[in-house]
Amino acid sequence: MKKALKITGRIILWFFGIIVGLVIISAATHNIQNSIEKNKYKIGQTIKVDGKKMSAYVTGSGGKTIVLLSGLGTASPIADFMPLAERLSKDYKVVILETFGYGFSSTTKKERSNENIVNEIRTALKELDINGPYILMPHSISGIYSMYYAKKYPNEVEAIIGIDESVPNQTKTNKDEDMSHSLTLLNTLGIMRDLSYLSPTADDGMNQNNYYSAELVNLKNKATLWNSLNVSIINEMNTVNSNTEELYDVKYPNDLPVLAFLTKDAVDTEPEWLPLHEEVISNADIQKIEPLSGGHYLHWTNADKIAEMTKEFISTHLK
Repeated sequence: MKKALKITGRIILWFFGIIVGLVIISAATHNIQNSIEKNKYKIGQTIKVDGKKMSAYVTGSGGKTIVLLSGLGTASPIADFMPLAERLSKDYKVVILETFGYGFSSTTKKERSNENIVNEIRTALKELDINGPYILMPHSISGIYSMYYAKKYPNEVEAIIGIDESVPNQTKTNKDEDMSHSLTLLNTLGIMRDLSYLSPTADDGMNQNNYYSAELVNLKNKATLWNSLNVSIINEMNTVNSNTEELYDVKYPNDLPVLAFLTKDAVDTEPEWLPLHEEVISNADIQKIEPLSGGHYLHWTNADKIAEMTKEFISTHLK
């Protein structure tokens, strides 16, 4: 019996050792692959913000500057926004910012509060030597940061043009659940990358209109492996409730031009989506809502229309 127990114990130890070894190999391989891929697919420039690396892409020229801000969990904002940025750049200077945890940027453990994120955006724009006022073009959760930015620094924001952007009161009755910080292990240990080898990348509809080159699609897929469930994104997910609560019942400033592109799919199927956006409007003469057919990532399928309507709105409401 004792001999059998010793053999069983050795098997367990061997099995445990193999698992630990595989995890170490997975983590090391993941970090090496991250470095190789980031060098291979690098687009844009790197600046320093709070002593960390932040990635940005600047294109176009003109008297107005549009700053594109991504949605929560969008692994590669530069790839995600590129077709839209190309169209907007015919008339404006366009900046895509990859805030901490996204694209080629560093991660940070600093709280993902409205204040910290907006201050990082402001610092990045100054590092890029791009002066305001800016036209902010947020997608999804960045609508909250843009509203905070316009409220706190009104002289730096001359308009907001949202892409199915979040608004504060949406969490009043529908709170987001916190995510466990232990999920970051799936990233740091390379498990997300390991799983990708077992399952081919699903078609998420990103390129159904052929806006995206093969290189951009590859960048988006690789960035998903770099950034999914990293510490910054988990922290940002867990501050959605407090960030929206900070702006409960706040409306856009009365003199701020706003254009909100909303997905018609949500307007038709979610009774609260349109009213939530209507209630942040303070001046209907210069603050408009435009439903467009398509999913939450409206710029995947409506880049031409968004660029065209943006130009018309800017020409009409901004000097």
